Amino acid sequence: MSYRNSRGSNSRRNTWLVIGALVLIILLILWLTIADLWGDTDVAAWISPLLNTNAKLLGL
Repeated sequence: MSYRNSRGSNSRRNTWLVIGALVLIILLILWLTIADLWGDTDVAAWISPLLNTNAKLLGL
């Protein structure tokens, strides 16, 4: 009896893991699509000036 319960629990856990992974993939695709439509795909373009500004402030 214990074997069946643990086996069913693992199956249920794997199902939720797959569902969670699929949701994250869908959200990533949606995020990238919206960023592409807005023309905001170059993340390094706004991170680099921030790093340079902080480096100058810190005297690096």
